[in-house]
Amino acid sequence: MILGGAAGLLPLVALAQGLAEAASHGVTGTQAAGIALAAIALLLGWLFFLYSVRYYVATLAMLVSSLVLADVDGAGDHRENGNGHPHGRMRFLRRGNGNGVHANGEGNGHLDIGYEPFVSIHIATFNEKRVIARLLDGCAALEYTNYEVVVVDDSTDETAAILEAWRGRPKFKVIHRPNRDGFKGGALAVGLLHTDPTAEFVIVWDADVVPFPDSIQTFLPHFFKANGGGSAEPRPDVAAVQSYQWHVLNRSESWLTEAVRAEYAGSYMVERPFQEFVGSLKMIAGTAYMIRAEILRELGWGRSLTEDWELTLRLHLRGYKVVYTPYAESPAECVGTFGRLARQRMRWAEGHTHNVRRWFGEILRSRRLSRLEKVEFLYYTTYYLQAAFFVVGTAAWLIAEIGLGSHLPGWTSAFGWALLISNLLALPLMNFGGLLLEGAPPRDFVGVVGALATSYLLVPFQAYAALKGLFEKEEGPWYRTPKTGRVTDPIQHLRRLRWLRRWLGRTLDSPRSRPTVHAATRVPRPRANRRGWVVVAAMLGALAALAFGAWHAPTAQAAGSTLYLHGTTTFTLDATSPGGLVPATFLMAPVGASRTWATTASTSASQTIFASASFAFQYWTTGIAGSTDVNLTIAYSASSNCAAATTVAQASRTLTVGSGLTTASFSPAADVSVPAGSFFCFTVAVTSIGALNLTLDSDASSTPSNLASTQTIFIPELALPLAGLAVLLPAVTRRWRSRRW
Repeated sequence: MILGGAAGLLPLVALAQGLAEAASHGVTGTQAAGIALAAIALLLGWLFFLYSVRYYVATLAMLVSSLVLADVDGAGDHRENGNGHPHGRMRFLRRGNGNGVHANGEGNGHLDIGYEPFVSIHIATFNEKRVIARLLDGCAALEYTNYEVVVVDDSTDETAAILEAWRGRPKFKVIHRPNRDGFKGGALAVGLLHTDPTAEFVIVWDADVVPFPDSIQTFLPHFFKANGGGSAEPRPDVAAVQSYQWHVLNRSESWLTEAVRAEYAGSYMVERPFQEFVGSLKMIAGTAYMIRAEILRELGWGRSLTEDWELTLRLHLRGYKVVYTPYAESPAECVGTFGRLARQRMRWAEGHTHNVRRWFGEILRSRRLSRLEKVEFLYYTTYYLQAAFFVVGTAAWLIAEIGLGSHLPGWTSAFGWALLISNLLALPLMNFGGLLLEGAPPRDFVGVVGALATSYLLVPFQAYAALKGLFEKEEGPWYRTPKTGRVTDPIQHLRRLRWLRRWLGRTLDSPRSRPTVHAATRVPRPRANRRGWVVVAAMLGALAALAFGAWHAPTAQAAGSTLYLHGTTTFTLDATSPGGLVPATFLMAPVGASRTWATTASTSASQTIFASASFAFQYWTTGIAGSTDVNLTIAYSASSNCAAATTVAQASRTLTVGSGLTTASFSPAADVSVPAGSFFCFTVAVTSIGALNLTLDSDASSTPSNLASTQTIFIPELALPLAGLAVLLPAVTRRWRSRRW
C-alpha cells in the first residue's frame, strides 16, 4: 500500500515539473491556453490513476492473502454434501483489530453462538410478478427455524395476486400499500413497523434474490466473536453484514449480462474484501444484507434514491461498523438491457452524490470515524463523479492536442501512454482477479472485455446523473429496474478459491476424498506444490527486473541534424557544409537589424518537433572585443520567404568575438506540429550592442556557422512492468488446456 501510494504521486510530480518548465519559457496566448487545457486533462488523468493504483494494490493483496490465509479449505473447513454445499456453522479467520472477518477464506476455530436469534426478512416489491414467487419459495425452504418474512408491496400488476396466496401462511406477513410513498425506503419503513418485537436481526433482500437454504447461517457468525472460553459473545460495534450481490442467475443470457457479472466479481471479490482487509469504511448495498434490528429501529429508514448508502453513512456517524463477507453470497439477476442498466446506474449516481453533499461535513468532522475511514469516504465522494471528470478531461485533451497543438513539456512522451495504459487495464485486471478468486468457469472471463466497454458506454449517463444529484435540492423520482425471471445457469455455493490453490498447492478437492472433520480434529496443512511456487517466484523476479530496468533506462538521443547558413543575397539553410574560401558576413548593427535563413526544400510530410528537442547555434564572428545580444528564433512557414511564420522555439543569447563558439541550447515550450509543405526559418535579430562592428561570418569552409538540433526520445519505460503480465499467459494457458472443466 505504501508503494502504491508513492506510485500514485509520480504523475502529479511530473505534472508540476511540466508546468514549471512551461512557465520558464514564458508561453502566452493560444499556446498558454493549450497548456492549461492539457494540464487540466492530465490532472484528471492523475485522479483516475489514483483509483487505478488502488485497484492494482487491492487485486495483488487479495490474490496473495487468499493463498497465504485460506490454506486448508476443502480439507476440513466445512462439512459438505455431495453437491459441495457447506453444512453447519461457518469457520472464519479473524484479524487482530476486531474490525471484521477476513474476506477471502475461513480458517481455524468453530464458533457456536449457542442459540438461534429471531431473524426478520424484509422484502419491498413493486411489480415483481416474474420473480417474487421464486424468492418466497426460497424463504420457505430456509433451514433456519426462528425467522419471519415481511413483504411490503406497492405493485399495480399481478404481483399482488401472487402475494395473496402467501397471506396467512406461517412465518409470512404480506402488507399492501396504496402508493409508493418514499419508494423502497418508505416500504421498508412500513415493514419495520410490522416486525416481530423479539427480532434481533433483519435481512433485506431484493425481489430477484434466490437465497440458499443456509443463507441465514452465513450472516450470523460475523456478529459474534469467541470469548476464549469456547463460547461466543456479541460484537456490539458491528451493525450490519453485507453479502456478495452475486449476479449470476442469467449471466449467459447476453454479452451485457456477462459484462455485469464480471463487473460485480471484481467489486465483491477484490475491492470490498480489500476494504475489509484494511479496516476501512464499507458500505451497505441494498440487495442483500443483515442488520441489527435494535439499531434499525433506532435509526429508521430514509427516503433517498440510495437508501442503503444513506443508511451506511448514518451507521458510521454513530460509530458502528459494517462487515463484508463474500461467502454469504446471494444469487440474483443481471440487468438484461443497456437501457435498464443506464437507468439503474443513473439512479445510483444521483442518490450517491446527493448523499455525499448532504453528509460530507458531518463525516469529515466526526470523531467516531478513523482517518482511514475518512479517506475511504473521500474515495467514495468522487466515485460516480469520475464520469463527469472523464468527459471534461477528454474534451480538454482533444482541444489542447488537436485544436491548439499544445503539450505539457515532457508529459506526452514520458508519461502520457503509460498513464493511459495503466488506467485502461486497472478495471479489467481487477474483474479478472475477482473471477479467478471466485473460481468462475472459463466462459465467464469473456465478460471482462464487455465490462470494460460498458464502463465507457455508461460515462455520459452517470456524469449527468452525478452532477444532477450533487446540485439538486431534492432527489428525483425512483425508476425501478425490471426483472425478467430468467435463469440460464445452475448455481451452487462459491468454491472457496479451489481453482487458484489447486495450481499452487495440493488440496483434497474431491468431496469423496474429504473426511468428516469434527471440531477437535486438526487437519495437517496440505503439502505445497513446489513447481507452482517456482513459477510464482519466476514471475515476481521478472516483474522486479522489468521495474528495475525501466527505472534505470538511459535517455535515448536521436541522430542530430545540422543546418548550415548560406548566401550573400539569398539566404538559405541546408545540410551541406560550405566549401568556399570567402565568408558571407552579417553586420550585427544597429539595434533591430536582423537576418533570416530558410530551408531550400519544404517538408514532404507533417512532423512533430517535441518539447524535448534541443537547439544550439555555432558561430564565427569578427570585430572589436565585446558582445552583442540577439534573439534567436526557429519557425516554420508555408512559403520560402518565411512570411507569416509560426514560432517553434525562441531564445535570447549573447554573441561574442571568436571562432567556433556555441550558444547555450534552447527548446520549444511545447510539442509543435509542423504541417507538410512547410519551410523552416532561422532568424538572428539584434537587441542590444556591446561590441562595435561585430560581424557574423558564415558560408565558408573556415566559418561554417550552423544551427544544430538534437531530438531527445523518451520511451515510456516505466510502463514496461506491465509486460510482465505476459509471463502469466503460458502458465494460465497450460492450466486451462490441461484441466477438465
